[in-house]
Amino acid sequence: MQISQYEFIGLFASVFVLFSMTVKSDSPKTNIVMRILNAIGSLLFVIYGFILPAYSTGIMNLCALFVHIFYIIKLYRYIKGGNS
Repeated sequence: MQISQYEFIGLFASVFVLFSMTVKSDSPKTNIVMRILNAIGSLLFVIYGFILPAYSTGIMNLCALFVHIFYIIKLYRYIKGGNS
C-alpha cells in the first residue's frame, strides 16, 4: 500500500487533532497547549483540503483555525494578567 503525500498530510493532521484531544485541559496553560495542537491539525487540514481539492474540509478547518487562534490569544492574555 502506497500512501500519497496528500494522504500523508491528512493522516498527519488527524494525528494532531487526536493527540490534542488527549491533553487534559483543566487549566488555561494546558488549554493553550491543546488549542495549539488542534490549530496545527486544522492548518494541516486546510492545506489538505485545498490541495485535494476538498473545499468543504479546507473551509471548515480554516474557520476552526481562526477560532483556535482567537482563544489562544484570549487565554494568553488571561495568563499574562496574572491569572492561571
